[in-house]
Amino acid sequence: MKEFKTGKFKVRLRTAPVKLKAALVVLIVLSMAALVALRWVHNGIQAETQRKTEQAAAMEGENADLQEKIDNIGSVQSIRQIAQDELGLADPDTVLIQPE
Repeated sequence: MKEFKTGKFKVRLRTAPVKLKAALVVLIVLSMAALVALRWVHNGIQAETQRKTEQAAAMEGENADLQEKIDNIGSVQSIRQIAQDELGLADPDTVLIQPE
């Protein structure tokens, strides 16, 4: 035990018990493990947020394309395009020549 005097007071320093030292070491190790686990979870959440943000951006683009199709669906040009592309029809004024 160390003892020294500072002004009016006498200070005695004693060494901590081994059990207390061991408990502190265990607490420090567990705290470090918890910090590592929290960092791992944080990184996973950041990656998932990035994926969801990219997915949302792609869906916004797709929604814009679909909205444009909806806006144009009743136009004559749109109906002709659907008839030609999806149904294989041709304009009545068109002459088709098929090779033999």
